Amino acid sequence: MPAILAAPHRLCYHLQNVSRGAVARTPLPYTEASLAITSILLRHGLISNLTLGSPNEASPTIFPSLGVSDRRIWVGLKYRNGLPVLKNMSVVSKGSFRVVVDHNELGRILTGKRAKNVAGVSMGEIMVVKTPVDTKRGRRGREIYMDGWEAWRAGLGGELLIRVS
Repeated sequence: MPAILAAPHRLCYHLQNVSRGAVARTPLPYTEASLAITSILLRHGLISNLTLGSPNEASPTIFPSLGVSDRRIWVGLKYRNGLPVLKNMSVVSKGSFRVVVDHNELGRILTGKRAKNVAGVSMGEIMVVKTPVDTKRGRRGREIYMDGWEAWRAGLGGELLIRVS
């Protein structure tokens, strides 16, 4: 599996296509972004489990001894009555058009109203937000991926990455 799959839009399309194909588990390249996004999906009950492993198997015991390019996150997908729980994943920010919102605009989107030409979030939908490094507030080092409501409660805005339902 190519390392380029780690980009959020490729991760989004891969998980959506695999869930529609009724596959039980799929490996994803191990990156900070893919681990953060899949952890959000796990917390919201859209996937069943996450396991670290190699390209061939889900085995957490051999994960630390693998090279960076061989590390994978194995995602267990969830189905109810033969239908995927993860129905739709769509990208909000694209390479040529980044959608960055502040705290107030994020609140509008999360309550179902339109802001920055982005439709509001509906019932059962999740917005994944990448919050920037903010040295004024003491947040240094790396960007953090959060659920939209987590970012809003923390008083943050950020780049809208993915809508999930």
